[in-house]
Amino acid sequence: MKVLVIDTYNMLHRSKFGFGDGDHKIYYNFFRMLMGEIKRHEPDRVYMVDEGRPTQSLDLLPSYKADRVRVKDPDFHREKAEVFETIKNVSGLIYIQHDDFECDDVIGHIATDLHANDDVVIVSTDSDFIQLITDNVQLWHPKMKKFLDPWTHVDYVTWKALRGDPTDNVPGVRGVGPKTANSLCEDLSKLDEFLDAKPGRREAFDTSYAVIKLKKVSSKGLRVIQTDFLVDRLFEEFSRRDFKSIVGKAWDGWVQRMTDAGGKYGQANTTS
Repeated sequence: MKVLVIDTYNMLHRSKFGFGDGDHKIYYNFFRMLMGEIKRHEPDRVYMVDEGRPTQSLDLLPSYKADRVRVKDPDFHREKAEVFETIKNVSGLIYIQHDDFECDDVIGHIATDLHANDDVVIVSTDSDFIQLITDNVQLWHPKMKKFLDPWTHVDYVTWKALRGDPTDNVPGVRGVGPKTANSLCEDLSKLDEFLDAKPGRREAFDTSYAVIKLKKVSSKGLRVIQTDFLVDRLFEEFSRRDFKSIVGKAWDGWVQRMTDAGGKYGQANTTS
């Protein structure tokens, strides 16, 4: 089975900067991007992964992602809600979310637990998914238009825990640059000596490592929703937004690809 896993918030934020303008720009760009990935990867099943609260990471590091600025544009939040409404109630694709785990952790759960023996493609610009790359799990970078290579020279999580992640407000170990991180990761005895050389280093490293490492997701509380693929309803949603390039000659192709991607009539169900 070929499984496609979409980092949905990542795609939504990229949709803000896509083609066009008007009241439905994000909605239009999102579904155009989604169809582009379905065409490119030809999956048998598609997961649309939503965000939850990073409970474990916040327990470890209360300042985790504290510097993130919430999008204040009301149109973005309106269109985001419309996108999720269509995904959950119309598309026939699989919506999945856990209140107590980040999207990243749920994506890891899909790739390593739910589909451990299948071919999985993750679509995201988030480099943290590099830690999931294996022979059967690939990471497609939609802006670079390529699959990212696995890290074979050093362990990605160890390297990033040393360096930190300013984007997520993860401090890492003070004074460690890329070259030092590479050197330490290549020699674990040297890494141990370095971490024990000054008070607080090992604690800083251990905290950063635990935050960056994807968490084991509990099936309890995991929400999975899949409805039938409501073709007429999707046509209506696109038509009332005047998406002529979709509902015209391209429409039959859309229906076929959505169906092939798991939106099969009468074979879906809803659970929570």
